[in-house]
Amino acid sequence: MSLQYIIDAYNLINHPAFKPAVKSARNIQHTLADFIRLNDLTGSKSNRVILVFDGYPPPGEDIPYATNLFCMFSRAQEADELIKKIVEDSASPKNIVVVSDDKEVQLSSRFLHAQISSVGEFIGRKQEARLAAQAKLSDNDPKLSYAKMEKINAELKKKWL
Repeated sequence: MSLQYIIDAYNLINHPAFKPAVKSARNIQHTLADFIRLNDLTGSKSNRVILVFDGYPPPGEDIPYATNLFCMFSRAQEADELIKKIVEDSASPKNIVVVSDDKEVQLSSRFLHAQISSVGEFIGRKQEARLAAQAKLSDNDPKLSYAKMEKINAELKKKWL
């Protein structure tokens, strides 16, 4: 089962945890798309991402588009309204994860049976996974037997004392 992430783009861009590794020479849409891809924030490559921006697309600028990543602009309406409409029109809202810090968007998405995630949770999930992997690696440190420790201590005593 693949998921569809609908992301309130300006919430993500303005979040303190949004620290792109490389400031793209291209527009903010590309920087955000690269940030999501490079940090693998949506998990599986089969999961789809819709970045929802307020307003109109910048004239003459290249907008990122990939098989599983799409940018939408709300045009005359607010991005929050467009996000709600996308969830309402979905055949399976249970497979949608709405990423937004806007409480009204979260409530309406939950009401429509979509999953919700705050921007901090969305970005933090990957960081938590990295920390867990590091902790797991440190737990796998080989343990020395008492006899080996005594042998090493004896060798060090000979060299240092």
